[in-house]
Amino acid sequence: MKAPAVLSVVLFSSLAACGGDDMTGPSGMSASRTPALLMSVTPQGGASGVPVSSPMVLRFGAAMGAGMEQYVDLHVGDLGGPTVPLSCGWSGDRTTLTCTPQAPLSHLTTYVLHVGGGMTTQTGQPLDFAQHGPMMGGQWVMGGMMGASHGGHPWGTMGPGWRNANGSYGMAFTFTTA
Repeated sequence: MKAPAVLSVVLFSSLAACGGDDMTGPSGMSASRTPALLMSVTPQGGASGVPVSSPMVLRFGAAMGAGMEQYVDLHVGDLGGPTVPLSCGWSGDRTTLTCTPQAPLSHLTTYVLHVGGGMTTQTGQPLDFAQHGPMMGGQWVMGGMMGASHGGHPWGTMGPGWRNANGSYGMAFTFTTA
């Protein structure tokens, strides 16, 4: 057998031995496993004219873990501003979180939807904000960058569900109501 033919047989044999649903790509992500991406946020960062009765809707690329809704909050003005009480509920497959303010939002007011950076899926996989978050108007939240506190509490006291591996406290999506 000539060298190119031997190389082809070796390459084919290697690929066949590694085949199946467990094959991984450059990211190490299994082809059969859904990535833990933040897929969409409504309203997106930078939106204006948002109706005061609008819910906040976050869609994820995988089923999210129990209790992850506690790492989503809504601030008036900026991250140092007071939080607005929310009622949040998951879709049956735990990939969509809908949060509704317990009272209508104020007209012509700036709000910040803060999504914690340490959120995880049901299997413990960390949430990836980087692929879609900035395209949806999200800004990485670094401690102290938007005031001395997070809703009146020191940044350093925030729990692990808020902290991302990149050192941030998740992403902020700022919008203004109609």
